[in-house]
Amino acid sequence: MTNKEAYLREMEKRDIKYIDIDDTRVKVRYTGENTKSIEVIVIFDKNDETGYVALRCWSFGSIPENKRSMVINKCNELNTHYRWVKFFVDNEGDLGVGMDAIIDVCTVGNICIQLVDRMVGIYDEAYPELMRAIWS
Repeated sequence: MTNKEAYLREMEKRDIKYIDIDDTRVKVRYTGENTKSIEVIVIFDKNDETGYVALRCWSFGSIPENKRSMVINKCNELNTHYRWVKFFVDNEGDLGVGMDAIIDVCTVGNICIQLVDRMVGIYDEAYPELMRAIWS
């Protein structure tokens, strides 16, 4: 069984809905207190032996060019405040949040569910601060 298969099995066991994108990616949607839609992509390494997983979320959208430096500063501030995740502005100007972890096929289901929950909670908590940085 692959890491992705083990994760999907645990999600099904817990009746968590997901979208199976392709061989390495799964999308999970959540609703937060501060934002109504949080989409997390869980990306498994093609080489299952490495036990690597990445979680990414780009639901914030694209940052206007004139606001990028202010938003990058806010990302840096949030990165010093929150453990586990990193806030970033990618090359296309999209604001995102990510998390990387080493996993084991024996625990991947439970661990990935916990990681997604943690990332969604941090995303939702930081959302108002990021929106102020973008729109102030």
